[in-house]
Amino acid sequence: MNKSDAAILRNAVFRLRDAFRNAAEDAQDVMKFDITVRENQTMEMVYRLTAEKPEGITLKELAFAMKLSPATLSELVDKLVKKGLLQRINNPNDRRAVMITLSDLGQSLLNHFMKAVDDLCGTILADLSPAEQKALLDGMVKVTGKL
Repeated sequence: MNKSDAAILRNAVFRLRDAFRNAAEDAQDVMKFDITVRENQTMEMVYRLTAEKPEGITLKELAFAMKLSPATLSELVDKLVKKGLLQRINNPNDRRAVMITLSDLGQSLLNHFMKAVDDLCGTILADLSPAEQKALLDGMVKVTGKL
């Protein structure tokens, strides 16, 4: 890759980052909860993991999926529980363990945020032909697989 290719890619990444931040800020409900990027990632991961396990996931499962230590993740979960966005439910199979799920408020907030981001993605792709869309998305899959 030459310097101008790197500059084009860097500029595209930064502009996309800014556009996604702006989309998140436009989702006003998200902003009033003062959610950090890491907290949002935690909520999204809980959402993904509980799609297969609606009864909830353990802190250990969440920590493994996010590649964080349980201690670090425990602090994040505590903050999100205090904000009313996650909930801890007693595990019916193990009295000492708790399961983590999105609260109704957390689910609603995440849906609102994801819609704003999906709308932005639609705007980004709208001016591309189907072949250009496929090429871009295939390239993104390839690139993110290396991260």
